[in-house]
Amino acid sequence: MATLIANGTSQPHDGARGASTDPIGRAQRWTVGVVLAFLAVFLVVMGSQFIMASLAGFAGAPVLAKLRQAIPVSANEAKDLLSAKQDEMKWLESGEAAIDSGLARLLIAESLPADAKERDRLVAAAARDLKQGLAAAPLSGRGWARLAYSLAALEGWSPAAMSALRFSIAAAPFEPSLTLFRLRMGLEAWPHLDARDRASVLQQIRYAAKVDLKALALLAEERQSIPVVRAALRDQPHVLAELDRLRTQTGRDPQRRSGG
Repeated sequence: MATLIANGTSQPHDGARGASTDPIGRAQRWTVGVVLAFLAVFLVVMGSQFIMASLAGFAGAPVLAKLRQAIPVSANEAKDLLSAKQDEMKWLESGEAAIDSGLARLLIAESLPADAKERDRLVAAAARDLKQGLAAAPLSGRGWARLAYSLAALEGWSPAAMSALRFSIAAAPFEPSLTLFRLRMGLEAWPHLDARDRASVLQQIRYAAKVDLKALALLAEERQSIPVVRAALRDQPHVLAELDRLRTQTGRDPQRRSGG
């Protein structure tokens, strides 16, 4: 009986409270509904942008695949890559797309004669793309390496170019696809390097010897840097012997330029 009385007396009280708070409840539900609607629209828009950006950038995928396999690409292919990445960024800006855009501009520039005025303009535009991309993707060793190359082409081995090369090595110290590219720059900049940077280049030489010793031998000859390479490998006599054998095969005298 007490229970029935308690329940009976409480029902009108609960009903009154529900009636008094119902407008607030409706307002809360309306607010939540609006928020969810806006969120749904946002997700649909962002999803659509992502899909369109992916479709636009897909046209450049075959060119990027060739580059990752160290297969040369033509100027027209580089232009296709640039067009694809520019279209992609119209839909959705991304660090990687901007970095790829910078790479495409560099490839187009390299296809032009060395004295072409358009070449410097393209390299400068590539540097801008790369800086934009690295602002969004600061851990891209590939992006930093391309920026170092761009800045060195524009202004020599300036502090900014050196910093970009350092960042590239720090971000991806043992990246096979970047090793010889960065090493070429490191050997070119060797006279301007301090002890720490030289130690970093020597480390890259030792890694390059494991990745592709023949390519390292050819690069060292091209850059006239055999003494530097031999210094890096001095604790690996069997590797030095193989290096000299490879140089002999290419018609080079192993003792010439090597300092013994």
